[in-house]
Amino acid sequence: MSITVDRVTLNGRTIAYSDSGPHTGTPVLLCHGLPGAHIQVPSHAVLHQHGVRMIIIDRPGFGYSDPHPNRTIDGWRHDALAVLDHLGIERVTLLPFSAGTPYALAVASKHPERVSRLHVVSGMGLTTRVDIEQMSWFNRVQHSFGHSTPAFVNDIVASISNVIIGKGPKAGRFGIWLMRNTFTPTENIYAKAPEGQNFRDMLAESFRQGYHSYLQDLGLITVDWGVDVSTITHPITCWYGDADRITPPSAGEKIRQYLPQTTMRVFPGVGHLLIFMHWDELIAHLANEAHA
Repeated sequence: MSITVDRVTLNGRTIAYSDSGPHTGTPVLLCHGLPGAHIQVPSHAVLHQHGVRMIIIDRPGFGYSDPHPNRTIDGWRHDALAVLDHLGIERVTLLPFSAGTPYALAVASKHPERVSRLHVVSGMGLTTRVDIEQMSWFNRVQHSFGHSTPAFVNDIVASISNVIIGKGPKAGRFGIWLMRNTFTPTENIYAKAPEGQNFRDMLAESFRQGYHSYLQDLGLITVDWGVDVSTITHPITCWYGDADRITPPSAGEKIRQYLPQTTMRVFPGVGHLLIFMHWDELIAHLANEAHA
């Protein structure tokens, strides 16, 4: 399946994105996970069937977007608005997946008029400074690995990984091997089967430029996000698999703790790849709510 990459420029920096589905459809901004990239569209046919226009933006250093050494979670909203303004889209449904959650919340918090609602899929739980301080020292270091490691160490690790593991498809295959004990048996089959091609392509595209931005992103999402969620009043639906070992349903309960308008939907026996393996159902649900 071919997905076209488009580009806009912001302050001299290239921002890459994909624009899939009917242009007259309900606009949805998918905030990709970690790893992730603009190519994460398992089925164009489903988008056209339900009238959904799917926008996916490569975060800095992922896919074809230029790196941004000093970027922040809050600052990514400017990338998002640059793309939406370029496309003439006034209001979107936000669809954050996994580590895309803080970036979506940053957009909703600072630009509520541009957002209709949020559908969080396998999303990270909200982690404030207080939550981090209440962790044991071991868990705190582990949780904040990317942030607590000096930048020059991350650069060394990334450079070595680029050579030893490799970029693009090689990195994708390594990621599948690395996550094999985290996935459910069904997901491990899916990740290597023909129907899992989109997932494999997404991993390869995510590491097109190597590991530097991956480690940078890890450092940003594992500390206080700096997002004032008290300003978010949009309806929120959280989708989780009860077999997810990366972001279990308890992460959604954490979101609901801070955003009580959140409703939960839990899929029995499903793991972290819910968005790939239940794409049809998810898009149908998004479309029905938009039309309602």
